[in-house]
Amino acid sequence: MKRFLLVFWLLLAGIAWSQNTVQDNAALLKIVLTKYYANEKPIVKDRLQLLFFYKEKANNTIEISEGCKNHPVLKNYVSEIKKQIQAPKPLDNWDKEFELLFTNQHQYLQKKVQAPVSLAEFQSKTATNGENNQRMMIVNQPIYLPNNYCLIKVGFYRSIEHNSGSFILFQKINGQWQWMEEFNRWET
Repeated sequence: MKRFLLVFWLLLAGIAWSQNTVQDNAALLKIVLTKYYANEKPIVKDRLQLLFFYKEKANNTIEISEGCKNHPVLKNYVSEIKKQIQAPKPLDNWDKEFELLFTNQHQYLQKKVQAPVSLAEFQSKTATNGENNQRMMIVNQPIYLPNNYCLIKVGFYRSIEHNSGSFILFQKINGQWQWMEEFNRWET
């Protein structure tokens, strides 16, 4: 009986932690989308969408830890960042966060973002229009760090040769995620 209760409470705690992560991811995603879609127009009939959202949570790579080595806050967490990058993670998408974020709220932002797309869908839509002015925003899996910090890499894919991105540092203050800074901007 004791073993059953222990397993039950561990399972319940795991579900609660998982739900908290989805809520945190949704809150962070809302901040990112609000920032980068600020100048985009809502998509209505026959309006060309210029910024698409990639549906998958991109895996983090070792370049993230390299980009944080000299950051005044993150240099203390480089080993933690490397641990999270090297830990195998299953492929995941932003569906749960989108559902939480856009169910009965944030409708204006949703009209700008529309539905997330795959790489094939993006390439198909851009090929249809034949212009090189459409971009796809790729948001990596959040890296949660001690002291309520979170690091996210955001990239913009346009074509093989025109891409850009940066790292964003967030901190949870009084239960609310706040954008602290954007750093290590890059462009090709």
